[in-house]
Amino acid sequence: MSVEPPPKKEQLQKLLERGNVFLHLDPRVEGVVVPTWHAQKPQLVLQLGLHFAVPIPDLKIDDRGVRCTLSFNRSPFFCDLPWTAVYAMVAEDGQVTVWPTELPPELVPQPAPVRRAPPTSRSTRGRSADAAESTTETSDSTAAPQRPRIAAVPSTRAPRLAPVTPIKPTPAPAVEESDSPADDPSPSTPGDRKGGRERPAWLRVVK
Repeated sequence: MSVEPPPKKEQLQKLLERGNVFLHLDPRVEGVVVPTWHAQKPQLVLQLGLHFAVPIPDLKIDDRGVRCTLSFNRSPFFCDLPWTAVYAMVAEDGQVTVWPTELPPELVPQPAPVRRAPPTSRSTRGRSADAAESTTETSDSTAAPQRPRIAAVPSTRAPRLAPVTPIKPTPAPAVEESDSPADDPSPSTPGDRKGGRERPAWLRVVK
């Protein structure tokens, strides 16, 4: 249930008793008298008060509206403000009173547009589904067959080692008999004996 705002005259007088008041009005409304550079604006805010440092001597509030001399750029100007132009009052303590039916068109909040998808019938949905299936079939028939990809799986078996080919030892060359002494460390085969002594098996000559 909406609550109707109080009458503008009574509300302004009540708020002025508590302090200064910011009067919001549309200066384009017929009957408003303000400086010409403010006359075409969608909104104008004027400050009124009973206890200014420089008081307003001719402030008059009646059933017709508000009339008084205000200062604009340090120059006095007599203003006539009918109630039909006033749409809000803001008290010095922050209390706000608004008359929604008096708001200028530029200040009326507009609802956000709702975007809706275009309606689709069953036949349209059926044709869309058939078109999608035919497209899928065509792409499947014309596409080149692809080889299946096989993912590499790590083996748990022990790695097989390549067979080792034994290296055949190269036979040692024959050693000619010489007049060398018995302790001559000349190379010889394991089967040769010189000086009545057999050479150890680990002694080999590699050429």
